[in-house]
Amino acid sequence: MDKFYVPSWDDIESAVIEVGRTLLLDGFVPDVLVAIATGGLIPAKLLSDLLDVNSIREVEAKFYKSVGVTGSKPVIRSAHLDGIENRKVLVVDDVSDSGETLNAVVNLVSMFSPKAVKTATLYVKPWARTVPDYYHSKIDRWIVFPWDKWAVVRENPSVDVANIEKFKQINELLRSLHKKESG
Repeated sequence: MDKFYVPSWDDIESAVIEVGRTLLLDGFVPDVLVAIATGGLIPAKLLSDLLDVNSIREVEAKFYKSVGVTGSKPVIRSAHLDGIENRKVLVVDDVSDSGETLNAVVNLVSMFSPKAVKTATLYVKPWARTVPDYYHSKIDRWIVFPWDKWAVVRENPSVDVANIEKFKQINELLRSLHKKESG
């Protein structure tokens, strides 16, 4: 089995549409989306357009240090949560791996007295301790999302992604510029 799952943009859009459809069939129409940065920013924007939700807030939370390597707990680095009091909030991330980040952000959001809080991710890992209220599918591999694939490729050059040769050229230019700057 391949160590990585590399969804295409079409896969991402299909996942977002399915999550949005499931939300609506459940009768939950959020007033505000809270994106977990950085992975949840693009799914939240796509969901906001799909559901015609004009209010997006964000919480920057870090749990992973590199591919498959976590810290001891998620760290909240910043939060922009104005205007969520007494509103229906959907917390959005790209994946629930352990569920720790989702839990930390839901706990933070709850401190602002929303009317309701639900969670959505595109994917969930089978071992996640926190399963979001809404998700597209379960995946048991490391997911290489289009918005963070270059960071993954930097650590794992063998990952099979589109435009790898162009990335290598850019990465080489970047390294040579850093080398010039440092001396």
